[in-house]
Amino acid sequence: MKIIYCTDTLWHHGGIQKVTIAKANALAEIEGNEVWIAVTEQPVHEPVIKVSDKVHVENLGVNYYEDDWKSRWSLLKGIVFKRRTHRRRLKAFLEAVGPDVVISTGTSEKYFLPLLRTAAGGAYIREIHFPKNFRHFGTKDLLSRLSTYVSDYWDYHVCCARYDKVVILTQEDKERNWSHAANVSVIPNPIIGGTWGRAPLDAHTAIAAGRLVQQKNFASLVRAWESVHRRYSDWRLEIWGDGCMKDDLQEQIDRNDLADTVRLMGYTQDLSSMLSAASVFVLTSMYEGFGMVILEAMQAGLPVVSYACPCGPLDLISDGVDGYLVPQGDETMLSERICKLIENEALRKEMGAAAQENAREYAIESIIRQWMDLFHQVSGEIEARHRN
Repeated sequence: MKIIYCTDTLWHHGGIQKVTIAKANALAEIEGNEVWIAVTEQPVHEPVIKVSDKVHVENLGVNYYEDDWKSRWSLLKGIVFKRRTHRRRLKAFLEAVGPDVVISTGTSEKYFLPLLRTAAGGAYIREIHFPKNFRHFGTKDLLSRLSTYVSDYWDYHVCCARYDKVVILTQEDKERNWSHAANVSVIPNPIIGGTWGRAPLDAHTAIAAGRLVQQKNFASLVRAWESVHRRYSDWRLEIWGDGCMKDDLQEQIDRNDLADTVRLMGYTQDLSSMLSAASVFVLTSMYEGFGMVILEAMQAGLPVVSYACPCGPLDLISDGVDGYLVPQGDETMLSERICKLIENEALRKEMGAAAQENAREYAIESIIRQWMDLFHQVSGEIEARHRN
């Protein structure tokens, strides 16, 4: 089976890049598969994780990033002129390969990919890595809300309808937002890399990780940690990641005299080691597409305390079994749940063991079987339509 992933870049430190490479690598190991990744951006350093020698990388040389947000003209250049180049080069590449399956990762090609169908046919699949209503988070005025509804209509009712299948990450998202959509399936992300060693959970450290941006809502975590610190001053909170809100968060930490207990640790390429040295993982996001970092924490054997944000935590965490789900924004309950795990080492270890067992369901071998089943299903449906 010839499989092509279409995405923007492999070197950006993001979840889509890691997951795309990991799935492509695993699919290429299956006998009879040939796998390509078509990218738009010239690489500036090595891929975020290693690409298998069995995976072909095709650089289309569109380079949207070099003009991103420099000016209104550069934005127009990207949307109109570069997208035209992208369509032309991607169509020529598809015609040359003649793929059985073409997958959009939901980046720059998502709006037009099915329109490039070649005479060779093939199944066209769209991956969506965010909850359907993600554009609505943070809209504050009438104009932005109107723009959001227009974008949603174009994306979900027009563009997604052109795909043979749309794949989302959580059952929660499907039940909330896609219950009437016939062409939508759920396949979660796999665990990527790391080891299955279990953290001893005896360190007086809680950990959080993610980009330091508004979506991740670390300001709420810092506020909640004030209560934890008053009760357990020997515990510390490590926040791993980097982003545009770093200075604001550090100012909040300093203003509340938390510099000795809350540390902004910066970016790491070895998060699994950091997780293994902690005892509790905390997530306070406003929304997630899936919450890969929850799985990574569970893989290390950490109990997770998380806001029940859409979408991901409700799929991944069994409340009171392998972690705690807290109503969105309830900082009092968040600190209480953290303190409960601090107070009871036996409970931490019991929940940590359950978390690691839960994480095994997301091993890449299991997820790739689901993808191969979907490829065969969609290909069969297309053949049946052609026969009829």
